[in-house]
Amino acid sequence: MASTHLTQLGLGSSFNLVASNSLTPFDLKRHITDYTLFYTGRHAIRYLIDAIQMEQHVATIWLPEYYCQHVTAWLQQVYSNIKTYPINPFDEKTTLDTSVFASSSDIVILNNFWGVYNYSITEGTDRPIYIEDHSHGWLSKSCLESTADYCFASLRKTLPIALGGIAWKPKGKLPQLEQQSSEQPDFTIAWDRISRAMEMKTALLNGSTEYTKPDYLNLVAQYEHFLHQQYTVVKMQEPHQIIIEEFLYKDYSTYKKANLTAVTTTLAPSSIFKIIPCQNNFTFGLELVFTERSAFNELKSYLIQHHIYPSELWPDNIEDKFLLNIHIDFRYTKTDMEHITLILNNWTKSKKNQK
Repeated sequence: MASTHLTQLGLGSSFNLVASNSLTPFDLKRHITDYTLFYTGRHAIRYLIDAIQMEQHVATIWLPEYYCQHVTAWLQQVYSNIKTYPINPFDEKTTLDTSVFASSSDIVILNNFWGVYNYSITEGTDRPIYIEDHSHGWLSKSCLESTADYCFASLRKTLPIALGGIAWKPKGKLPQLEQQSSEQPDFTIAWDRISRAMEMKTALLNGSTEYTKPDYLNLVAQYEHFLHQQYTVVKMQEPHQIIIEEFLYKDYSTYKKANLTAVTTTLAPSSIFKIIPCQNNFTFGLELVFTERSAFNELKSYLIQHHIYPSELWPDNIEDKFLLNIHIDFRYTKTDMEHITLILNNWTKSKKNQK
């Protein structure tokens, strides 16, 4: 992929348009043989929960205490039997004993935090049903080799598409439920508007003066708000499915592995944050964990001043640590990684000089 050349649009934020044939192919069918596509990851998880409830009584749906605040709020609007369980999202060696809180009549949502969590799931039926969320670990080893009963992911966190979620069953076939007609126009409008925002960003990257940065950011934000209010599982229209599948069979992990290596091999050690390690795997982004909110906020502002736009995963969680995610996906080159490393090292050096 061509470098962004550190334009005024910076590194991070939403995707621009990308030619699917510019990305490295990936044989997804070797790992995920049966799947269903949805407009969002939230609708994918609702589809799975509803399918399970058609077959058996579900007493409690357990979510991780540390989880995406939007997904948690959305699910609480749909289901009245949600509870949360504690888990350390910053240590991939964490073990989770669900027998402490869940029964065989429950569903436990497991989150593949940052792409490096691997849960030990027991065989048999005298246990909860496990649904694993790979939204921030798409194509990770844990994703491709999951032993959960069901899996889902929000694809648009990794794929350059307007909308998209996926559900699959690692062993066997997904249950088939009737979905609302795809003729409903709401998601078509959302797809078209977010696609338009991607076009605007592409034009700006190519030097156009027809649009401004707020033009595409406001359009994306408008339809993000719309998606928070959509609870019905809607069947995906075929043209949208075709577009998603153009990007589904691509190896996004190759770019992340190379970019993570480029950053971490030259990043100066810091006593203020730690990097979530990925060993021979890869993390969703460059994941920096802070113990002080003030330091987190300071670095975030410093990065934005230098046109690097990180995200927080996630705000509004009860935790004494804070995770700053810096995007290192297929859009970016070694030159971009050198810029990120330079800015991070300059900030770390400035903090040492203040002591």
